[in-house]
Amino acid sequence: MNVMKLLEFLYEELSNSSSVPLTGKRLVDVEKCLDIVSELRVTLPDDVKDAEMIVRDRDRILKEAELQAKDIQRDAEAQFERMVSESNIVTEAQRRAQDIVNSARRQANEAKLAADDYADDLLAGLEKYLKSVLDDVRDNRDELNGVKK
Repeated sequence: MNVMKLLEFLYEELSNSSSVPLTGKRLVDVEKCLDIVSELRVTLPDDVKDAEMIVRDRDRILKEAELQAKDIQRDAEAQFERMVSESNIVTEAQRRAQDIVNSARRQANEAKLAADDYADDLLAGLEKYLKSVLDDVRDNRDELNGVKK
């Protein structure tokens, strides 16, 4: 079962529980809530694994972009050396080689930035989600233990 479904079940259990008059507290089925929290503990590692996989994919994409940039640069250098024999050709080759290198660097940088942004967005969402779950669990424990806010 996914984490969002489990959180929905926990929310419903807490929302639909009976209120204790004049206290603002609720009577909850502790076993049911603990079962849901246990299930969350089992499910969360999958989400963390997914986040780790995203980071690995980002690293792989970056390495591929770097290799591609190096290949493009090697190709540009080889092309440059072939064109060295004539003066105007040399000037044009230098300009084109630099354009290719700059383009490859730009593409590699754009791929890195996109991968970083993607991974950061996913990790930020996961962090927010985990904080929310932790806050909910802490609030429920406090409520069960009679801690007042």
